[in-house]
Amino acid sequence: MRTQHILPVVCLIVLLTGCDNISESQSSQRRRLNIIVENGLYGYIDSSGKIVIEPQFHHAGDFSEGLCPVNVNGRYGYIDTTGTMVIELKFDLAKDFSSSLAHVNIGGVFGFIDTTGNIVIEPQFDDAWGFSGGLARVKKDGLFGYIDTSGDYVVEPRYEDAGRFAGGLASVKIGDKYGYIDTSGKIVIEPRFDFAWMFTEDMAYVKIGGKCGYIDKSGRIVIQPKFDKAWHFEGDYAVVCEGGSFGYINKKGDYVIKPKFEYAWQFSEGIASVKKNGLFGYINTKGNFVIKPQYEDAKIFIGGIALVKTDGKWAYIDTKGKFVYKQQK
Repeated sequence: MRTQHILPVVCLIVLLTGCDNISESQSSQRRRLNIIVENGLYGYIDSSGKIVIEPQFHHAGDFSEGLCPVNVNGRYGYIDTTGTMVIELKFDLAKDFSSSLAHVNIGGVFGFIDTTGNIVIEPQFDDAWGFSGGLARVKKDGLFGYIDTSGDYVVEPRYEDAGRFAGGLASVKIGDKYGYIDTSGKIVIEPRFDFAWMFTEDMAYVKIGGKCGYIDKSGRIVIQPKFDKAWHFEGDYAVVCEGGSFGYINKKGDYVIKPKFEYAWQFSEGIASVKKNGLFGYINTKGNFVIKPQYEDAKIFIGGIALVKTDGKWAYIDTKGKFVYKQQK
């Protein structure tokens, strides 16, 4: 989905260093750390539900490249997977590492640090995002551009809006329309869409005349705009919404699960969270419930567990619906 924020718990379950290309085996799952919140303090458990880092931080993010941004008394630093503070609390805001760099805020402007905490790109941007495809999106004087890992502009700030690079292309807004540029800044798909999202599975969803459809990397429409809402493809399926109901399509644009849910998340590890009659449960790729609707909220499975909300508290369950961890307070 386009947004995956949860209050008060961050839902993402993240990979540690060296796991990016490892399959979902038991060994890779043991390397994951999952955020918990107890008494307003953030800590981490492993996929078995064992507390690995005791709740002690006022806020905490996701692990990336073995490090995680944490907040203590309003200042940000980074911990390693043992919970040891390896980059001191000295930033106003700190984000994830990508390409061995993380964007941090110092005095109201963003720059980038390396994994030792040294500033390698001086704080100068109004806003910044992580690296993708060797480039990072930055905002300067209200306009978006892209820098390389040296901090040099590859694409000068000139766009009113811009997305992250994926598959060598990024969406940009020129005037009141969106198109796509390549990593040199050359326009490769002319601006003609009301909105455009990043490419996944060589397809991107776009909005034309109030309806969402999908294009390929040549800009050709491959699934006609007919959906009220749409999300990017994850594997073979994408979530779409028509008439207020959510379902799933394949890459031909055909429904594999007809719209019948009040909300739906993407498939992950063969199952997806959906909302039916006011409660969330999980379905398989045939649309059959494998965990009946019973939760107030439910997120995607990553590493064999998923975050759910029950009785006003957050918990983690396994793929059979068994609790592996319950929030205590």
